[in-house]
Amino acid sequence: MTGVYPEPAADDIPVNTAAEASIGAGQRAIFTFTATQRVHEGFRLPILAASKRSQSSYEILLDGDRVYGPSPIPPTDIDDLAVCWVPAHEFQQEIVVKISNLSDTERRYTVQPVGFERVGGDEDGT
Repeated sequence: MTGVYPEPAADDIPVNTAAEASIGAGQRAIFTFTATQRVHEGFRLPILAASKRSQSSYEILLDGDRVYGPSPIPPTDIDDLAVCWVPAHEFQQEIVVKISNLSDTERRYTVQPVGFERVGGDEDGT
């Protein structure tokens, strides 16, 4: 992953998944992504992208700790997938993304976390 620190090691497991939902006017959706591996040394999250829509609010929690928002823009747009955090955020089990549609019409949103699951090595990726 270009521009990611710490860089993933060869045996780390890539995480790249997407979810989407239609959110009604004045409503909120909560997207939850959880660990699938039972044995790991945590996750690194350098990128979290979402559909960028005006009149919206974005909030991100990692293991229950707010790391972003509430904000009127996502960390990066789903069409860009740019690195958001250097060093990458670290967490153990769960990503929660809360998106509120503050407009007066229903809209579709996509959320895509991109990172890796650390399965061995030290903090510098070796």
